[in-house]
Amino acid sequence: MKPESKFWNSIKANMPGVFFTRLESWASPGVPDVYGCKDEIMFWLELKTSTKVNKAKLSAFQKSWHFSHSLQGGRSFIMHQILEERLICLFPSSIVVSIAALSPQHASKTWVHPASQAAWAEMLDYILHSPLQKPAIPEA
Repeated sequence: MKPESKFWNSIKANMPGVFFTRLESWASPGVPDVYGCKDEIMFWLELKTSTKVNKAKLSAFQKSWHFSHSLQGGRSFIMHQILEERLICLFPSSIVVSIAALSPQHASKTWVHPASQAAWAEMLDYILHSPLQKPAIPEA
């Protein structure tokens, strides 16, 4: 099983009560991998897995989708698992156009992996309730 599939299985198993739909195989370019809904709050997750820090990057389509979605007040995040560092990092979509790579220094939150049930609950709470920021519009 691919590392991203294992990561997806961990998310599903450790975030009970969330209605999840994985879209990756048939969605248009840039649309995140996972749609979620819990307690009337809808969100999107782009899942990334890499062996080392700074190895995961977003495509131009992904950056564009996240930027446009966050401009409209949408709730979306990039969840990055770094296998060698044993970390899960969470990035709000509003910062994706301003960073070159998904490194822990740019993450809003990080957790050690494998994560405890309390850490998974904290991740979900952050996804559902963190304040949304509008992205900075890049200068031409």
